[in-house]
Amino acid sequence: MHLPPALVLQFLIWGTVILGSLVIGLVVMGTGIQYRRDQQNQHRIARYQAWEKDLAVHLFGAEVSPRAFPSIPLADRGLFQKFLTRYHATLAGQEAESLRELYLDLGVSESLPKRLKSRHATVRAQAAQEVGIFRLPEHLEAVVPLLNDSVPYVTHLAAQALTLSQNLRFARPVLDWVLREERYQRERILRVLEGFGPELLPWMEEHLEPAEVAPEGWILFALLAGSHRHPESSARLLTLIEMPNLEIQAAALKALAALADPLTYPRVQPLARHEAWLIRAQAAKALGLIGGPDAIPALIELTSDPVYEVRRNAAQGMADLGHAGTSALTWLAEDPSADRFARDIARERLEWADERGHQ
Repeated sequence: MHLPPALVLQFLIWGTVILGSLVIGLVVMGTGIQYRRDQQNQHRIARYQAWEKDLAVHLFGAEVSPRAFPSIPLADRGLFQKFLTRYHATLAGQEAESLRELYLDLGVSESLPKRLKSRHATVRAQAAQEVGIFRLPEHLEAVVPLLNDSVPYVTHLAAQALTLSQNLRFARPVLDWVLREERYQRERILRVLEGFGPELLPWMEEHLEPAEVAPEGWILFALLAGSHRHPESSARLLTLIEMPNLEIQAAALKALAALADPLTYPRVQPLARHEAWLIRAQAAKALGLIGGPDAIPALIELTSDPVYEVRRNAAQGMADLGHAGTSALTWLAEDPSADRFARDIARERLEWADERGHQ
C-alpha cells in the first residue's frame, strides 16, 4: 500500500514538529531543574554563612551564658538540622552540649523513628547520624536494623551511632557487621569501633568464641589492640601468637609490634624461625620495635632468608634503629663472606636510609 506523497509530507512535518517540541520541552525542563538547584544551593550557602556567625555569637559571644540563637523559619528547619550535624564534629564540651540543645529545640528528633525507616537512603543515613552525634539513646534500638541496610554508607553511619553510645549492649551486632565486611575493609573501619572506648577489648575477650572455632573475631581483636595501643591485651596477644592459625599469629605479631613492650621479646623472637614466611616477615617487623638494638643479631640472620619480604622487613627494622642499625647494615653490606641476599638487601636499605636522611 502506497500513501500519497502529500500525506507522507504531512506526517513528516507533524513528526518533526512533535519531536522538536519534545526536545524543547526537555531542554526547558532541564533548565528549570538546574535553575531550582542553583537557587537551593545559593539559599543553603547564604543560610550556612549567616548561621555560622549566629552560632559563634551564641556559643562564644557572652561571658556568662550563651546568647539566644535566632529563631529558625519552619521552611529552613531541615536545612538547619543538617547544619548542626555538620558542625557538631568541630566542637566539644559545653559548646557541643549547647549545639545538642539547639537540635532538641527544633523538635525534629520526634520524627526519627519514621526517618530511620524511610525508603530514601539519604534520609535513613541522616537520621542515624543524628542519633549518634546528638546522643539520643532512646532511638538506638531502631538504629540496629540499619546494620543490615543495602546501602553501605547507611550501615556505616548506623554502626557509628551505636559505638558513639559506648553502650556495650550493642557491641555484638556491630562486631557482626564488621565481620561481614571483606577482610581488607576491616582495618579501614576500625576507627568506628573505637567509639565504644577502651572497654571493648575486655568485652571481646569475655564474649568472643574460642579462636579455634571463630578465628575472624580474634584477628579483629588483635588489630584493635594494636590500633588502641592497649597494653592490657599483651597477655592475650602472647597466647594468640601460639595459635596454629597463621592469620591470627600474624595479626597478634602486628599488635605486639605496635605495643613495643620489651618484656614480650623472648616470646616473639622464636617466631623469626617459623616455617611460614608470613610469620617470619611479621616477626622481622616486630623484633626491632620490641627489642631495640638487642634484636640486631636476630635481624641480621633474617636478612639471608629465602623470601624477599622477610629480608626487606629485617633490613628495614635495622634501618629504623638509627645509628646502631645502620652500622650493622654497613658491616653486612661490606662483608665479603656474608650471604649474597643479605649483602644486597643491606645495600638497598642503606641507599633508602641515605635518601631519607635516616643515617
